[in-house]
Amino acid sequence: MTAPLHAPPRAGTHTQPAAGLASATAVAGGDLVCLDNDGRTLAARLSTGPLGSLFVSASWIEALTATYDFNVKASFLRPLEESTGAAILFSEIDDIRGRRVVSLPFSDYCDPFVENVTAWNRLIDPILALQTPVRFRLLRNSVPLSDSRFTHSANALWHMADLRRSEDELWSGLKDSAPQNVRRAQRSRVVIREGTSPEDLQTFYRMHCSVRRSKYRLFAQPFAFFENLYSSFADQLVVLLAEVDGTAIAGILFLIHGDTLYYKFNASIDLTLRPNDLLIWSGMRLGRERGLSALDFGLSDTAQPGLVRFKRKFATSERPIIELRWSPPDYSDPRGHQAGEVLHRMTEILTAPEVPEAVTRGAGDELYRFFC
Repeated sequence: MTAPLHAPPRAGTHTQPAAGLASATAVAGGDLVCLDNDGRTLAARLSTGPLGSLFVSASWIEALTATYDFNVKASFLRPLEESTGAAILFSEIDDIRGRRVVSLPFSDYCDPFVENVTAWNRLIDPILALQTPVRFRLLRNSVPLSDSRFTHSANALWHMADLRRSEDELWSGLKDSAPQNVRRAQRSRVVIREGTSPEDLQTFYRMHCSVRRSKYRLFAQPFAFFENLYSSFADQLVVLLAEVDGTAIAGILFLIHGDTLYYKFNASIDLTLRPNDLLIWSGMRLGRERGLSALDFGLSDTAQPGLVRFKRKFATSERPIIELRWSPPDYSDPRGHQAGEVLHRMTEILTAPEVPEAVTRGAGDELYRFFC
């Protein structure tokens, strides 16, 4: 029997942030405002602009807050009603790893909505006044890079495939082994099916957990997060399953926002038949059929060259994702280092092959929130 897709939240969690913008805290140079149901209108509006993305959309924020109870906030200059209002979205977190500001948790990138250095300084100053470490990931906005208070590194890459081409042009644009792998999977009777049911989501999640554990020795995000994505995105969530004789051997979970198809999670338990190339090719065709303009492959850590090579076979664009970091002068919080060491060791122990799968999943459910 499968678990209900819309399971009730655990005790002590909140499915929605507290309502009411009247509780906003005024800060010199800007305001810090909780994004509740009204504030999500700001996120929805900003997410459709040139600096917007899936990761600042109202649906993504809703899934994050429903799963992890994060407090998503905004430092902003203009009234929320103005579509041109400048803003920085972020979460202020205080847990066993210490205090920190992240924009945004578990998001591939989240560009500040600023057009010049003056706006950036006015928006970032009240965040720095919190006197806690700050971390951003930038994809398109280079304005913050001129701020000498921040260190920056480029340890991740972003890839995109242009879907505004004919199917023949998409096919001819496949690189390296991709065309051969697609044909090999087809000859091996691999069939791609678009999953629509809660059971299909659970099938994908089981493979996802298996790969995270066996290949990477990492926890998977709790199934509650996938449930909340399913609820928030509805028909804008697409699960493609690669099957042989009705048995799933691989899958990709895509999310649709605006005119873009986002490759968010992938899982393969049989690589000999090359199902991943066929899955991506099917996703490109699906995106084009739905009138979408791009397939966003998201973040790839440069420490995973195999993943980078895989995405390059399909991508038409590549650029670095820049991570910005700032800490208060002489800042020290031993909780962060100590908890990080414990979490690393617990991950090694609880993802070992001899540990029962249910234990690994249960540990991930409890601990994953601390990895942001």
